[in-house]
Amino acid sequence: MKAKAIVSLSLRQRGEGWGEGPNTFTVQAHRLTDTPVLAIADERVLKLHPQVAKALAGKATLVSLRAGERAKSLKTLELLTKRALTLPRKLTVLAIGGGTIGDVATVFAHTFKRGVGRLIHVPTTLLAAVDSSVGGKGAVNVAGAKNVLGVFHPADETWLCPEFFTTLTEAQRREGRIEAWKMVVTLDAKRFAQWAKAAPGDDELVRVARALKHAVVAKDPYETKGLRVVLNFGHTLGHAIESLSHFRVRHGEAVGLGMLYALDVGVKTGVTPGAVAEQVEAALPLARGARQQLAAWLAPTNRAALRELIRADKKDGMILLRRPGSWVMTKGFGP
Repeated sequence: MKAKAIVSLSLRQRGEGWGEGPNTFTVQAHRLTDTPVLAIADERVLKLHPQVAKALAGKATLVSLRAGERAKSLKTLELLTKRALTLPRKLTVLAIGGGTIGDVATVFAHTFKRGVGRLIHVPTTLLAAVDSSVGGKGAVNVAGAKNVLGVFHPADETWLCPEFFTTLTEAQRREGRIEAWKMVVTLDAKRFAQWAKAAPGDDELVRVARALKHAVVAKDPYETKGLRVVLNFGHTLGHAIESLSHFRVRHGEAVGLGMLYALDVGVKTGVTPGAVAEQVEAALPLARGARQQLAAWLAPTNRAALRELIRADKKDGMILLRRPGSWVMTKGFGP
């Protein structure tokens, strides 16, 4: 991304502003008040970006975690609680990392002493920038099932600091791109047509995807109106694959496989025209061999386990496309 940062306020404040500077995190850290701060950070981010610890020195209690789905656990919540036990309720929680760090920090912020004073997300991956840092959801995993204990707790601010994205691998970048395309495929037919002709850069991906998700979440913040369900396109099977792989398959990669499967189910059930499925699949920034990976996960030996994991998930159906920007919710796992 360009050396520019979006400092995106949450739905509570309804706005976005732009900040400048080659080291945006350090600039933003100076905005922290005298309120006690608990910074929950990905240990790898701290190693790759030593300016984080330096900027927080004397300003925050810093807890480093090994990122990944295993961090989203009751054990991690207990660890964070012990580290914060003497801190006041009106503290600021600063979540520095990808989606798993953001998720567990959100649950902690919501539950510690019945809710902290302020939550700030600092997504360090494209995936977190377009997805988990938007919308106010946080969850932990239990008994191998993904996101079964969770909360709605919008961040008070989100700091997008492009220097963190410079150290991402291509696989990590692809995760974020897949989630961004998901938003465009399901919510913005005009943008999809434009992007299908010429794929945008990551800065535009982040800007557009965040705006699209914000618009949906603002209308249905607590998933009570059935509008946010569209954001689950590809997630029904995707979450099951993540769990079945013991989280060795990355979230964005699993969602990409889930989108392929949803396109297949849509074609088989007559919801998705074949030409639409082909157009969408051709546009998605999937990893090489995605079709072969999907076939392997859908092998007969995995079917029973996938169905069980989907039943344990909070989703009770699949999002199928009629065409870009138009979708329908169906029951079940598909044929």
